[in-house]
Amino acid sequence: MTTHLLTYHDLRAVGIVRAFVAETGRYFGADETEARQLELAAEEAATFIVDNFRPDRGEHFEIDAEPIENGLRFAFRNKGLPVDEENLPLYDSRHPEDSMAGLPFFLLESLTDAVSLRNEGNRGWVLLFEKRFRRFKPLEAAPPVDASILKACADEKLAVTLAEPSDAYDIVKLTYLTYRYSYVKPIFYYRKELEEAIRSGRVIAFVAKNATGEVVVNSAFFRSPHCDAVAEAGMLMSRPEYRRNRALLRVSRMQVQYLKEGRGGLRAAYAKLVTAHTKSQQLVTAYRFVPTALKLSVHDRAEFVGIDTDEVRRESLLYAVLAPNGLDEATLHLPPRHLPITRELMASFTRVRFCTATAEPAKVRSTFTVEKHEADRYAVVTIETMGRDWKEGLRRHLKALSDDGVVTVNLHIPAHAPLPPDFDDATARLRLVYSGTVLRTTSRWELVYTRLQGQRFDFDAVMLSDPRAIALREYMRGELAALEEGL
Repeated sequence: MTTHLLTYHDLRAVGIVRAFVAETGRYFGADETEARQLELAAEEAATFIVDNFRPDRGEHFEIDAEPIENGLRFAFRNKGLPVDEENLPLYDSRHPEDSMAGLPFFLLESLTDAVSLRNEGNRGWVLLFEKRFRRFKPLEAAPPVDASILKACADEKLAVTLAEPSDAYDIVKLTYLTYRYSYVKPIFYYRKELEEAIRSGRVIAFVAKNATGEVVVNSAFFRSPHCDAVAEAGMLMSRPEYRRNRALLRVSRMQVQYLKEGRGGLRAAYAKLVTAHTKSQQLVTAYRFVPTALKLSVHDRAEFVGIDTDEVRRESLLYAVLAPNGLDEATLHLPPRHLPITRELMASFTRVRFCTATAEPAKVRSTFTVEKHEADRYAVVTIETMGRDWKEGLRRHLKALSDDGVVTVNLHIPAHAPLPPDFDDATARLRLVYSGTVLRTTSRWELVYTRLQGQRFDFDAVMLSDPRAIALREYMRGELAALEEGL
């Protein structure tokens, strides 16, 4: 764990740097003599960098402090003129007046236990110094949770109910206690917005409360912006100490029963399931959700509090649909070669017909919507109206997103009308991989394609449990391999 300072690259800010270094040292046990030595070392290091390696306007002065054995290592980061480490000025105490340029480094070495410079290429240079303390105080590890508390929370009888607007702040706290600030739905961090969403029925939350009335488990429906009768199911979260409580199952059962009864006007629900593990997938399979699409490399993985995870990779999502009371009749148009896998995935939807006929678009101009998630470098491009200029328009949007640093694009295509005759060839030339179908309304579906820009994707890291989902993954693996061979 490091402590970080970002301040101004200016001599007037040297006092800020000096105070940061000294106070960090005191936190880790430096006595007053050692803290004073740190102050002087920080002043010499900062002044040396500011005087000799001033960066471009707008660059900041960065310092990291990292605990080492019995002390600290400070890294002063410099993005100014590259350092010629072989010709740094040396201080000669016998001829001080002729070697004053080397005095800062000489003083720095005399005040610390080790000094070095490190070239980090296009990240700039780092000046490092180490200081060890006579009475070093290491960071204290968090005490383990009392096993008796975990057992009591696991056995506690929790009240399960529909959330009220007044529960919004408790759900916000629960989101933080489950994910800190890594959860992908921002509304769950805003009390007023979540309160209004619950009040209006845009969010239908199912919660479990402990003996003091606090929300400790949550799952929810989030209505689709395209159709009030369709909602995303999920948002399952629990305080770490209640993860073994059976209320998690009771909440999810209540949610599915709500859908089966058609309450709130809901006809169908879809879930977007993480593929880093299969537990949530197994749960929705038990509730008869049908996997229909696989969205690759959507966002960085959420961090669960109290759960160790492997190295951070981008998370892929399995899309699955549940419509216990059936959907409206629909015709799904798609390219002939994707018909077998799509028919296999959607066999449960008996009122969906498939058509591979093609036709030139009647309209001249296409209309698009672009939903960009800059933090995740992810975007969804939807062709709302297919016009005869669809290829040029799509190519233009894909280039703009690539220029903006987006690495994953999902393309949604309306499937309720025939596709253009050259649709399959054109999507292949644009390196778009067929990824399945998603529900737009109770009577309309969309085809989904994925474009991975500058990524080496590992299909073996996509963990799936449902045989239909596994079949889709392998189909997509083959499709991507074929595209790469054709480049």
